[in-house]
Amino acid sequence: MESQVVFSHAQEPTRGTLSPLRRAMLGRRSVSLWIAGYLVAWLALFFCYLHISYTVNVSSDGASNALQAWDMLHGNLLLSGWALSDVSFYTTELPEYVLVEAFRGLGPADVHVSAAVTYTLLVLLAGLLAKGRATGRAALLRVLIATGIMVAPEVGPGAFILLLAPDHTGTGVPLLVIWLLVEYCPRHPYTPVLVGLRLTWATIGDTLVALMAALPNVVMCCIRVRRAAGQQHDPGRERRYSISLAIAAAASVPAAVIAVKAISALGGYAVLRQRFGIMSPGSWWLNLRLTAEGILGLYGADFNGRSTRLFLFVAVIHFIGLGLAVWGLSRGIRQIKNGESIIDGALSIAVVINLLAYMCSNLPQTQWDTREIAVILPYGAVLAGRLLPGALAKRAMRPELITWAACYLFALIFALTYPGRPANDQDLATWLSQHHMTCGLGSYADGNTTALDSGGRIQLRAPIWTSRGVYPGAYESKNAWFSPGTCDATFVVSTQQYGESFYVPPSMAIKAFGEPQATYRYAAYTIMTWPDNLLAHLRRPSPVTSSPWTVAAGLPVSRFWLPPGP
Repeated sequence: MESQVVFSHAQEPTRGTLSPLRRAMLGRRSVSLWIAGYLVAWLALFFCYLHISYTVNVSSDGASNALQAWDMLHGNLLLSGWALSDVSFYTTELPEYVLVEAFRGLGPADVHVSAAVTYTLLVLLAGLLAKGRATGRAALLRVLIATGIMVAPEVGPGAFILLLAPDHTGTGVPLLVIWLLVEYCPRHPYTPVLVGLRLTWATIGDTLVALMAALPNVVMCCIRVRRAAGQQHDPGRERRYSISLAIAAAASVPAAVIAVKAISALGGYAVLRQRFGIMSPGSWWLNLRLTAEGILGLYGADFNGRSTRLFLFVAVIHFIGLGLAVWGLSRGIRQIKNGESIIDGALSIAVVINLLAYMCSNLPQTQWDTREIAVILPYGAVLAGRLLPGALAKRAMRPELITWAACYLFALIFALTYPGRPANDQDLATWLSQHHMTCGLGSYADGNTTALDSGGRIQLRAPIWTSRGVYPGAYESKNAWFSPGTCDATFVVSTQQYGESFYVPPSMAIKAFGEPQATYRYAAYTIMTWPDNLLAHLRRPSPVTSSPWTVAAGLPVSRFWLPPGP
């Protein structure tokens, strides 16, 4: 009996001494497994999204950003002489394009690779933010819910919004990084400064950051300050931190405005006036329908035009994911008043503000013109991942979740069965190269895409075509492109395949430049040639327009050209 006592006492110190070491080893192993899992998932998802991106043609928007990045890579860091859209993407996705082109060169693949990188980061960052500070099975469940909702983007117009040209979808990456800083950084004085600098940097590239991050952050910090003031045991540290974070978020907006003006003063790029405006209440019902259809499209739950059973099955799967996101949003809204979590409350506020502003504005035009609300996809996925696991565990829904996750993987595999498409004007670029035509004029829909498809060897300028004359381009173009000394523009390309909004009638070109020397017809294109430089015949200066594109009569047209669905 005595030996047993000695044995047990001898083991207790050993067990107590090794326990912290074992915990440290298990902690490191857990971190290593998470890192390895994320790297494997990143590679697998990247190649999946790269294939899905190739199912959509590269549009003029993506080509424009690729050309801007190419100019930055060759020394024009401030994009001097460039007239951009109402969103510059200067600090969000253009640096990514620069890195891709540094390895790949200039070509349409740059757009697909950058889009795949962006969406892969978006999916994985959403899972990481949904995980929060949870551990074990709870953390895994959170990650699976958030990434599951986003893992299988819809083929067709859904891929056009989420997996093609840079836009507010890509802005979700720096937004999620900002919320990760708020979630994981300790409550030290440098944290609000770091968050404020990151907010400023992202707002320079996209002003939507102010609406989707800065404003919700300020609101939640104010709620937390009021909540902390009512607690007697609060030492004041939480209030000081919340106040500092609110000040940093609020200061990021004017700081970004000053930075953009400084870039312009130094001879950098110029952006167009934003086309945002509030519509009359009579238009809100139509906008509500378009907004609802747009949300279904972003989440891949749109049933319109789905003729096959597989498409309907995939839409039903995505509709379940949308339901989880709505459920998570409703729980987040109920928790705003408590102010317990900055992340949950701020994401909920941001989604509500974004949807209300979009629905009441002049932005909704079609059900797929939803890039201004694209960020609600990762935000909704994060809310679902952060707020639902506890409720789901209580309701014993784990088998249903496993089945749902398997169905989402099926939806991803189904998307991979679709073949890729060539760039919009690849055939045109090849034909022009074979006929030694290196510089000419066209429309915005085929101008920058032809330059990208040819690797920059063919320059197809996109001037402003009006019934009064032809003017130098003032949208997603460089001023120097329309100087007669830069190239000898001897031809005009006309095509109706992109719709009437981008159609340059041959009669308009003849009216502006006279009878052509020769006319060629290739596929859907009409190519007219002249013996002299057409850039010398452009009227100057360019008229001030409220829209980047102008039809023959000089009237503003829709901002986006959308490809047909599958």
